[in-house]
Amino acid sequence: MKQGKSAQIKSFKKQKAQQKFSEKKKLKPFDYDEFAGFLRARYYLTHQDKYSQPVFEAASFFLDDVITTMVQQYFSKFTSNERAIVNINEVMQAALVNSSDRDWRYFILLMPVLYDMQKFLAREGSVNDRYGIASSNYDPNFWKMIMRTVMALNYFRFQGKDVADLMKNSSAIDDLQFRFLKEEGDDDEFNLEIIEEVYRGIHPKLAELKDADAKPADEFLSEKEIQDEMDYAAKRVEQFRDASIKGVVSPNVVNLLLALHKGMAEKWHLGHENWQAADIKAFVSESLFEYWQPEWENLDGIGSEIKAYIQFLGKKKAILQSKKIVDGLDGLDHYVDVSAINHLLADMPLDQLQENE
Repeated sequence: MKQGKSAQIKSFKKQKAQQKFSEKKKLKPFDYDEFAGFLRARYYLTHQDKYSQPVFEAASFFLDDVITTMVQQYFSKFTSNERAIVNINEVMQAALVNSSDRDWRYFILLMPVLYDMQKFLAREGSVNDRYGIASSNYDPNFWKMIMRTVMALNYFRFQGKDVADLMKNSSAIDDLQFRFLKEEGDDDEFNLEIIEEVYRGIHPKLAELKDADAKPADEFLSEKEIQDEMDYAAKRVEQFRDASIKGVVSPNVVNLLLALHKGMAEKWHLGHENWQAADIKAFVSESLFEYWQPEWENLDGIGSEIKAYIQFLGKKKAILQSKKIVDGLDGLDHYVDVSAINHLLADMPLDQLQENE
């Protein structure tokens, strides 16, 4: 009798322990922004000073793509109570192949970060309830071949060619990726001179912004009206910076927002009170870099600051229907981010690229 009662108590305690463990491990609903934001913040804290600024900025873009791809490929796991065991080689390859809007120099800058990024994601995954990384080997020559292939794919993509058809019916992509390889040496080095020559006159092709066909207003602003707009911009952008979390609104963001005010006034003949989403999109896609020279600083996500600034102006009653404008700026974040890094990469000389390789 006593033995039976003791067994019952032990069984009950075991059930309670299992229930407690199960409750402890039950995950809250998956929040992509929270998950990705945490990994981005951890990467910034641990790798910000490890690379040159251009390499770190390229790595930040790629990390975003890797996180997005990882969640897409293992979506059912991430959104259930199961832990995803990720094949990181497959995820990173897919993220690279899908980087179809990047300047070719982007892929050269990424070479020094790939191994570290695998280690980083594995280390973070070892203490993350959402995912873990399956063990994998790192072969630098394999990844150089992947980079050459992606650059060859993009060469044809930027000219509007059907790369799926090319891969099926010709050896053009494979032939080109071999041209991007230095003939001498055992380390599968990139032939940067050949890549630069092949890409001369070929530019990245970004997906066009929807509803970005607005034309400048018929009536020009006077010099005084433009100056008044810039005086107003200086005041409001400073207030926006001071109201934000310290360091989020960097000098790069400040210059972007001032350029938006100036370009919209001079080129689109509009003061801030008359801005509409279609006007902003049209200006950004046609003329942004006539007014803004981006720097190698906090580029990843910089496009989202335009929406945040519009919302800020709306709260200040400086813009009417700010929510409607923000809702109409779909796609602008990514467009500005990628356009900015491509703009800087296009101006990077070979010797600087070789230093960062």
